[in-house]
Amino acid sequence: MPYNVAFLSPVSNFKGGAERSLFDIMRNPHVRPLLIVPAEGPVSARAAAEGIPFEVLDFGQVAAIRRPISPASVWAAAGDWRRAAQGLKAIVRRHGIDLVHSNGMKAHCIAALSRRIGGAPALFHVRDIAVRPTERLIWRALPRAADQVVLVSRACWPAPDLPGNVSVVFNAIAPGMATLPSPAPHPGTVLGICGRIHPFKGHHLALQWLHAARSQGLDVTLRIRGEATAEDRGYLETLHQTVAALGLEDAVRFDGSFEGLAAIYGGLDVVLVPSETPDPLPRSVMEAMALGLPVIGFPAGGIVEMIDPGRTGWLAADAEDFCAAVRDIAALGPQLPAFRDRMAATVAERFSMPRLHREITAIYRSALDR
Repeated sequence: MPYNVAFLSPVSNFKGGAERSLFDIMRNPHVRPLLIVPAEGPVSARAAAEGIPFEVLDFGQVAAIRRPISPASVWAAAGDWRRAAQGLKAIVRRHGIDLVHSNGMKAHCIAALSRRIGGAPALFHVRDIAVRPTERLIWRALPRAADQVVLVSRACWPAPDLPGNVSVVFNAIAPGMATLPSPAPHPGTVLGICGRIHPFKGHHLALQWLHAARSQGLDVTLRIRGEATAEDRGYLETLHQTVAALGLEDAVRFDGSFEGLAAIYGGLDVVLVPSETPDPLPRSVMEAMALGLPVIGFPAGGIVEMIDPGRTGWLAADAEDFCAAVRDIAALGPQLPAFRDRMAATVAERFSMPRLHREITAIYRSALDR
């Protein structure tokens, strides 16, 4: 019998991979989903288009809490936190919900308090890495506030051992999600960074590495695909200045945003993911591997759980590693089909949709003991 699961999202728009992953889980055939959002918007519109019912829950001042989490912001939201928890409890009872699956720290807080005052059992889906001491304390407290906790990678847990009710479940991608057109013949190697432009994503490192590679005579160019939010426009301007200072105007192109994976990754030979700040589980790594594109990733966060160095991709911590990886990829030649087969096998084993649904369903069963 399918589980009646309420999926609590702290956002009403698509900020990134977290919302896309939430929809992947709501498509689980063993689940009857109800989406709960803080306001109507693109996320609820997508749900309605897919026939998924939704409810609006006012988060109040809880929605204003930002990382790094401060006691003052939590105190200011205390009244709204309790009201939201009571509202969630009412929605759960009205819809006969078995379990609340929360996405993001604000949603976890509301689900935890609702559970404590008699609401449904709770599962927290953790998609962030605790980088500050206060965050590590909060993360370690999560298993005591929920029936189950799911991490998108082992890197999301700030301690050597996982508690008994904490599991690692990788995100997934749909099979046959896109096919890349055959690239037009071109000299050299075209690399791409695909996704949001943000200091954590390491674009600044990529420019330094590119300069080092070209200084060594490697024929490489870089396409930066994505946009910066208003608060990160200063970082984008710094990147443009760095391109000019390093004399890379002919080697770097800022392409802006594209819709659809074929457009996002089309024309690239290699995908670069230089996230120096640990990234929990970059979707661009999974997507590139599924599309048959070699990946060079920074050895931090969940990236090291996704790539088997030399077999399914490369890890680069500095310009020397990067240049060596570029040389290795350029030398693949007739070995490229076998390399792509290994990537496809890794995607099927670690990042398939049936695997995601199977593992999440087992965790629901454990939380509900049935």
